[in-house]
Amino acid sequence: MKRFSLEGVELEIRDSGVHGTGAFARGRIRAGAPVVHVTGRVVLAPVDAVMPDTFWALQVAPGVWLEADPESHDPDNYMNHSCEPNVGFVRGTLTFYALRDIEPGEELLWDYSTAMNEPGWAAPCRCGAATCRGLLQGFRDLDPAVQDRLRSIALDYLRG
Repeated sequence: MKRFSLEGVELEIRDSGVHGTGAFARGRIRAGAPVVHVTGRVVLAPVDAVMPDTFWALQVAPGVWLEADPESHDPDNYMNHSCEPNVGFVRGTLTFYALRDIEPGEELLWDYSTAMNEPGWAAPCRCGAATCRGLLQGFRDLDPAVQDRLRSIALDYLRG
């Protein structure tokens, strides 16, 4: 088990009931608190490039990716997806903020579609949320009503 702290928010990395390994709150996190800042290596690619399935990264702008460092154990590398996230990019920047109060032991979950706009990207979703969409997709491919719901927790480049 690995432990981290950011601005008083303490996290631990351990087995997840959602998928593989996850990041969990060690104490209560108040709604609106900054939780995790995303880190990685910048990778440039053609705007409509199709990235390989083995590419573990977050799209931060058209043609710009933030690739996870496989040697890093930063908590953002372990955060899983949920169609009902408890953290999001509230300010449109690379910092996750708590969308509601998060209780000790609760896994930090974000919606992958809020940082992905690759055309045609899709993956099955098994997050188990009551409103699970069943399919992860790039923001551009989401139903307009879902885009509207997610826009306020998406990265800046998806908010336009």
